[in-house]
Amino acid sequence: MSQYESLRPHFDRLQSRALAVGGVGALLLIMGAITSTQQFYQSYLYGFLFWMLFSLGCMGILLLHHLVSGGWGHVIQRLAESGARTLPFMAVLFIPILFGIHNLYPWSNHEIVETSHILHKKTGYLNMPFFVARAAFFFLFWGATAYLLSSWSRKQDDTADPTFARKMKRVAGPALVVFVLTMTLAAVDWMMSLEPEWYSTIYGMHFIVGACLSTLALCIIGIRFLSDHKPFSDVLSTRHYHHLGNLLFAFTILWAYMAFSQYLIIWSGNLPEDNFYYLRRFGMGWQGMSLILIIGHFFIPFFLLLSRRAKRVIRNLSLIAGGILIMRLVDLFWLVMPAFNNHQLQIHWLDIVAPLGIGGIWVAIFVWQLKGRSLLPLHDPRFNAKGENVHTH
Repeated sequence: MSQYESLRPHFDRLQSRALAVGGVGALLLIMGAITSTQQFYQSYLYGFLFWMLFSLGCMGILLLHHLVSGGWGHVIQRLAESGARTLPFMAVLFIPILFGIHNLYPWSNHEIVETSHILHKKTGYLNMPFFVARAAFFFLFWGATAYLLSSWSRKQDDTADPTFARKMKRVAGPALVVFVLTMTLAAVDWMMSLEPEWYSTIYGMHFIVGACLSTLALCIIGIRFLSDHKPFSDVLSTRHYHHLGNLLFAFTILWAYMAFSQYLIIWSGNLPEDNFYYLRRFGMGWQGMSLILIIGHFFIPFFLLLSRRAKRVIRNLSLIAGGILIMRLVDLFWLVMPAFNNHQLQIHWLDIVAPLGIGGIWVAIFVWQLKGRSLLPLHDPRFNAKGENVHTH
């Protein structure tokens, strides 16, 4: 682990600061839960979902990497593995949401269901026992998959046995299919059912694309942090940056395509039971946030990432990625909070504390997982010492 020694002080410092932020945030969240219970659950759900996107996005990117064996994935594999291994801890952080089901989800209240014929027809799926059972299955599958891939990766490091790389590739395809299905259902359960009388068939894919976009942006920032230190300084090249920039560009376009397609279909249909979703998000202050998302989440990164230089210089690319992460935070707020504040835009202090507090805990766990093994995969038969795919030469 000599390659890690130069980074140990940086990792330790980052972890201690993240723990401090997480500790202060946790105390403030407890105060908020006592003084404003309803707002606490709403803000907590928002903060939890934002960081859950990174855990799930890391899992998705990791499965995609093992399936296609791209050189871009080799340099971020450890980052993705560390993010995916936070999933068991996110399962623990999900528990407060279970306690707040009645405060968050209208379908969990019998009186509301009885007054809505639409909700009454959905009780076979939207009921508390099934909701909890699905969540348990999601976390069990995600955690087991993350453990299996990380375990095989570690064994490959230790033994140089090429069979582990083949195992990861064989498992990645079927696991990716189940992963997409479970993430789709999780998006329906945790986000779309906040407004249970509304539905969209593209909502799950929109959630998945957003998670992968968040993860790519985070990995690019992580690569910027690691690029001046061994072993990354000996491996990274403009080719890696360019590939990661192209992926960021592709997922930015895909996110915009999903968002616009959903809007176009629902708005052109002009049905009251469907278009109320966008009416809530286009009025009383929300329209300004909608405009910010259109410009900041799509147009600005789109035109910046058209530049070859922007994608081949890690400093420029990391700045674009940082801007996208900010927009991802705004986008999630736009998706979640109008379900509670459908009259006008309101930002409570807990809406700021929750992402910071949960984020501090998430980053501390992420760094702890990252510094527990080699920072680059060892003895992977798919790649040479420079992280280049050996099958392309």
